[in-house]
Formats: sequence, C-alpha cells, structure tokens
Amino acid sequence: KLKVAYKEGGKRGIELEGSSDLSGIQYFNVAVESGEGEAELMEEIMRGMNAEVDENAEERKGGAGNIGKMILSAVDEKLVMMCHVPEGKKEELSPEDWMNAVVTLFGGKVVKSGDGTAIGEVPAEPAAGKFPLKMRDEAIAASIKFLQDRKLFPILADDDDDDEYVYGDDDFEV
Repeated sequence: KLKVAYKEGGKRGIELEGSSDLSGIQYFNVAVESGEGEAELMEEIMRGMNAEVDENAEERKGGAGNIGKMILSAVDEKLVMMCHVPEGKKEELSPEDWMNAVVTLFGGKVVKSGDGTAIGEVPAEPAAGKFPLKMRDEAIAASIKFLQDRKLFPILADDDDDDEYVYGDDDFEV
C-alpha cells in the first residue's frame, strides 16, 4: 500500500509541477485514490509528491515540494485531508490555519501537524447527510475560497458573459 501511495504521489507531483509552471498557481487541491482514509498513506502520497525529480530517471516523478497543496481522500467512514505548505510560503500561510479553515466547516478536527503539514479528519454521518465523497468536493471548494480570500489563488472570471463574440469560419471572407 505504501508503494502504491508513493507512486501516486510521484505522478501527481510531476503534474502539479507542470501545472504550476504553466499557470503560475502556487496552491492546489487534489483528490487522491490511494490514501484510503489513512494518515500514513496520505503522508506517503505527500512524500512522493515532494520528492526531488531524478532527471536521469525514465519516468519523471515528484517535483512539487515548492508548491502548496491539499490532498483529500474519501472512504465510506471518513474524509481525510493533508496539506503541505513549503518553507518559503509559511509567512503567507500556515498549514494549521489552512487545515482548520476547511476541516472545522464539516465538524472535523486536525489530528496531526508539524513540519509544514497538517492532517485533518471528518467522520461520516449519513444520518446528518455528511457523506465523505460529497464532503470532499465541498472541502475542495472551501479550500479554494480560503486561498482566494488570502489572494493566494486566482479568482476566475465568469465565463457566462453574453457580450463576448465567438467567430467561426463563416464570419470571415476568405
């Protein structure tokens, strides 16, 4: 399980590195599969994401150590989240504040923090309509809002502007 988690982290890390390089975005929220709602597996995913890239390796992995990120794993009984804030970004954001802002919205708690990371858990409560998969999507939205409020994540323009024109080939003389 640890090997699978580390491998997923490595693949996700290189994706984040590329996305960050292209977009300039420095904070991401990522749903992960191999976390299985276990803190140890979440830490292994994060370790894989933050690993130094081996330029000589056949397949590039890791490389996201300088990017802030929250990973989320939903299983039947709970939602587990882990965030990482790189050393150079701790003045603008603490991992504990980021995790608390999200986990407390769902009645969960921070279960571990330190070394630039924080882990939070929210138990499922089907009778109260608290389902981990649904909460995961809501937690991602809450995390993005938290980051936007601190000007750490871009606020995208509304794409529903009716005053923009889209031209097709038929609109131009050729």
